[in-house]
Amino acid sequence: MSDKIQGFNPNVVDEIRTVFDAGKEIDRIDIEDLFIAIDYWRRGQQKEHELVIQTFNAQKLSFFVYQEKSKRTMNTSLSLKDQLNNYVFGLVGEVGEVVDLLKKFFYHGHEVDSNRLKSELGDILWYVSAVASLFNINLQEIAQGNVEKLGRRYPEGFSSEASIGREGTK
Repeated sequence: MSDKIQGFNPNVVDEIRTVFDAGKEIDRIDIEDLFIAIDYWRRGQQKEHELVIQTFNAQKLSFFVYQEKSKRTMNTSLSLKDQLNNYVFGLVGEVGEVVDLLKKFFYHGHEVDSNRLKSELGDILWYVSAVASLFNINLQEIAQGNVEKLGRRYPEGFSSEASIGREGTK
């Protein structure tokens, strides 16, 4: 088997086939993503192929779905105030874990353990989701609003000049 074939993720094809076999409607975007992934794979553009696969798979777990799933592990036996304190303190603690991990990288000569970093960032995401849920704020809307704000702030992408010239930063 060639390296290209071994690198191909058949799950995308299988997932679309499962939807098709179940008689459900297949979104045009899913089919387009599949063709794009196959085209990249055929051309040997592994990095681009993997990015399309990741994008395709990311559509399955939106911020909305994540937030709904994470709610089941919130400690709702506490009062609203105690829940908020618990989640904010937890958030700060997890940010501290990330800072400590990066401090050891910058100043102690450690390598960054990407699995640990991913785990700590996941914990941060959980606490952000919990705080948002307490106030009935949708994570999907938070993410969309942030992307839109940054698009207005930096329409050509980030630059120091745009940051310095932006209102409210002087």
